[in-house]
Amino acid sequence: MLYEMECDKFVEKKNGVTIPRGKIRFYEYLNTVMGDEKGENSLGKSTFLLAVDFCFGGSAYVNQKICKVVQFVDNHVIHFAFKFCDRIEYYARSTLTPNVVKICDENYNETGRELSLDEFCLHLYKSYGISKANISFRNMVGRYMRIHGRDNYDERSPLKNGNEPIAESIKALEMLFGVYALIKEFEYVYNENAKRSKVRKAATDIGEIAPVATSAKQVRENEKEIERLQQELDQLTMKEDEAVASADSEKLEKAAEIKGKLAVLKRRRTRLLSELNAVKANMQGGLIPTSDDIAELEEFFPDVEMRKLEQIESFHRRIQVILSDEMSSEVERLELLIAAATEEVRKFESEQRELGLPTHVSKKFLERVAEINRKIAVLQKQNEGKKNNDQLKVNTKDSRERLESVRTELLETIQTIINQEMTRLNDYIFNAERYAPEIKFGNTKTGKPTYTSECKWNTGSGENYKNLIIFDLAILKATELPVLAHDSLIFKNIADLPIDQIMHLYQQSKKQIFISFDKHSTYEEFTTKITDATTVIELYDGGGELFGWSWGKKKESENATHQLNDESQKSLE
Repeated sequence: MLYEMECDKFVEKKNGVTIPRGKIRFYEYLNTVMGDEKGENSLGKSTFLLAVDFCFGGSAYVNQKICKVVQFVDNHVIHFAFKFCDRIEYYARSTLTPNVVKICDENYNETGRELSLDEFCLHLYKSYGISKANISFRNMVGRYMRIHGRDNYDERSPLKNGNEPIAESIKALEMLFGVYALIKEFEYVYNENAKRSKVRKAATDIGEIAPVATSAKQVRENEKEIERLQQELDQLTMKEDEAVASADSEKLEKAAEIKGKLAVLKRRRTRLLSELNAVKANMQGGLIPTSDDIAELEEFFPDVEMRKLEQIESFHRRIQVILSDEMSSEVERLELLIAAATEEVRKFESEQRELGLPTHVSKKFLERVAEINRKIAVLQKQNEGKKNNDQLKVNTKDSRERLESVRTELLETIQTIINQEMTRLNDYIFNAERYAPEIKFGNTKTGKPTYTSECKWNTGSGENYKNLIIFDLAILKATELPVLAHDSLIFKNIADLPIDQIMHLYQQSKKQIFISFDKHSTYEEFTTKITDATTVIELYDGGGELFGWSWGKKKESENATHQLNDESQKSLE
């Protein structure tokens, strides 16, 4: 339990004298922050409850959207202590460094040791002996600290916690009752299937995987086209080696590629052989005219000047002798190139044989067979993708239905526990003469959990706030929730008689409860008696505010200035 709290900023001003409030000691069960008879706001009741929540690891006290205390009071330290069995632990937490909790001795002297806020909350979780609830300490406690500004006191939506989705609020309740671990297993399977469906669709849309047949009609059309292509393939391969018919597209494409390379190599080898033959013939004189050639030429052309032709022949022979070495080198070079080309041809032919395909088929034939096989493969993948998608949809639907079934069953159990306890509490308040509120869980059309909470026979504002209190007390009784807080705004619309009985219920609770309450003489005697007996701090207007003053009201100097300005304006008029 929270044992005590003190802060040097918590003061009371009387007759111009500032009096520190000192240590504020708490009760084991009900603790009341008492307001004045007039029900004044801006006394600090909600701020004090936020300070209590600060001791339980909350952060709303330093959130300026919720609480202006740092803005108007400046940074300060709150000292507090928890008592577990006979052990009292002393701590200090500053608004300047709220993520650190320092460990103190009994006089609140810092020992030099500290905990991170997460470590501190985990320590509280263990110290309270929480074992069944698989939820963090703050996620558990924060929801039931219903304090002005925290947006968790909607009288019609008791699970509402800020702007979180309803499904998350229900999940927190499942965790609090210790059943979410089982639901999570089914939720994981469903989420994985749903995620796979989204990923497959996205990958198909951007072309990362082959397009998928979108309908049963397209599947049938694909099957017909596959049958037609298969018939064409059978006709093509009927006259060829059976190996070609059974080869897959990848092998056929490789074979076609090899065929293309072989054709280039063979043409190159033929050209090199022609060059080699020309060079060899030139070396042997086969390309230089002889005396017999010249004699035959003279027979056909009697007027030709033979002496000049013989001189040319003699020149050619001298040139042949001079170029003989170079032509020998050229022969060697060409022979090497021809040998290399031949070796490459043998290599590619060997690769084609290793593919299990004959070497005699044409490149054009191989390319056509490969193209047909590619088309068949694409159509088959489209149909297979449709089959996989359909199966994934079935799996997703089945896993969703299993998740909904398990969740519904467990939520029905939780629903029964809460409703039975709320009926007991409501009967106590109204002597079993009025209908009790009910919480009812269900599912949206998309399968997400939802709920309603009301008494359908009475939906007035006061009735709903009373129902909110009953709901919290039911949760406090049925779960390991260690503490709750109710701000004064929750009580303002509730009739006096229910308040009197609610105070009985608070008093009967075996867990710590904090409320802020305005003192009114109209309440029943028992209510006054209980609140007076459980008051831990009393706040009032005119110096009795939590910090000795209210930043929501103008200071006397501002009022005097405003009054002077009004009088000046009147005199001018």
